Amino acid sequence: MVRAGYGIMHPGFVGHGRAGDGQPGPNLLRGSSLGKGTQWDAALPVDIPPADVTAPIPVNSLVSFSSWAPRSQYPSYTQLWNLTVQQQFDKDTTAQVGYVGSKGTHLPINYAYNICQQTPASTAALGNPFDFVGPSSSPYCPAAAAMVNANSGFPAVYCCLTVNPGWWGLSSSIYHSLQAQFDHRFSHGFSMLANFTWSKLIDDSSSDWGGFWSLDALGQDFYNRKAERSVSAGDIPLRFTVAPIVELPFGPGKKWLNTGVAGNVLGGWRVSMIYTISAGSPFGITDNSYGFCNGAGVLQDRAMLIGNPASISGSRRSPNLWLNNQAMDFAGTCPGPGLVNSMQSGDFCCDVTKAFGNAPRFFANVRNPGVNNLDLSLQKDFKLPAGEQTRLTFSADFFNLPNHPQFAEPAGDPLLGYFPAANGNRAAGFGAISGTSFYGNRIVQLGLHLYF
Repeated sequence: MVRAGYGIMHPGFVGHGRAGDGQPGPNLLRGSSLGKGTQWDAALPVDIPPADVTAPIPVNSLVSFSSWAPRSQYPSYTQLWNLTVQQQFDKDTTAQVGYVGSKGTHLPINYAYNICQQTPASTAALGNPFDFVGPSSSPYCPAAAAMVNANSGFPAVYCCLTVNPGWWGLSSSIYHSLQAQFDHRFSHGFSMLANFTWSKLIDDSSSDWGGFWSLDALGQDFYNRKAERSVSAGDIPLRFTVAPIVELPFGPGKKWLNTGVAGNVLGGWRVSMIYTISAGSPFGITDNSYGFCNGAGVLQDRAMLIGNPASISGSRRSPNLWLNNQAMDFAGTCPGPGLVNSMQSGDFCCDVTKAFGNAPRFFANVRNPGVNNLDLSLQKDFKLPAGEQTRLTFSADFFNLPNHPQFAEPAGDPLLGYFPAANGNRAAGFGAISGTSFYGNRIVQLGLHLYF
């Protein structure tokens, strides 16, 4: 059997807001049907939409980290398509393989940009090293720069002219995948469902915010979308899951040991499991401290690549050092100790010629720890002489049965620096892993369930 489908979804006109700190910004599109003054959230005393979402924001010495949506936006939409071939082997068993894809258009851009940033050329023209006073103007916001300087009484572009984008539907995504499934429905005491996915997800913005332990890495150049495009934060290229259920063929009504004490002891048992093995998500450089430490007036901490961060792999990789953190030069920002900073010649910060790092937003060849997890469940039914349907079920559930270490992702903030393992202490900082993921250690759970 061959199936194919295509669909297009419009999620609506509502934008996104920084719910974490209560700054919604201009987060409705001009085409929204809500009237002026509509209360969006009782917990946030903000009336929206504003009188004019494209109106200029007032510029004064307090303009820094305001949000602006300077033009009408098209609504986001997502296209989805698939082509699947399915084969039925018998009345209980099928297998299928298919191509599944999707494309997101006019997706909301990450907030963590500065609309009034510098260009690579204007940054490189500054004094080197950067003096933390910086430029007197902005190539993209010259009038606003002049106003903020006049209101502040000093060159205030670096400190006080950081304007984040509100709703800007500039981002896009593309997803391609090969998906296979084997399904044997429960019969003769056995069932199994297995799924395999081989995929790639690419975008230039994976979340509405970056840093502060959010999904996305910080944005770098708002005006160079090509440089922001990389594998997505949610890209998992390989994933396999198998979930069998086996009812042991012992006990009353079964093939073997259907009478006697042995049948009563061994009968009624079911074994089920879920085994998952998956590649990890891509590693990205972020800044959970918001160091804002570069001459370009951008929030990122991206490095200049001077080697291959993926050169440490396989058995050479450990929680003490998950990637080659010496393959990146952080001279354009303010890294902590232990990382490469080619500007270190008595100067703390920063090489203005390296303010725009060439490292990708997320590294396709450097992956965070994946998943290798086995959950197992044993169950046994005991019939009770209190009705035809009354039974007591004992269950023993084992989560992460082999007790595999399921590591969290390595630290991606270069402001932490890097401190190698020494004197019995584990390594810490950029590229090191300090804990485990949500899968955790082995957990055993016992239970009794009464059905009547």
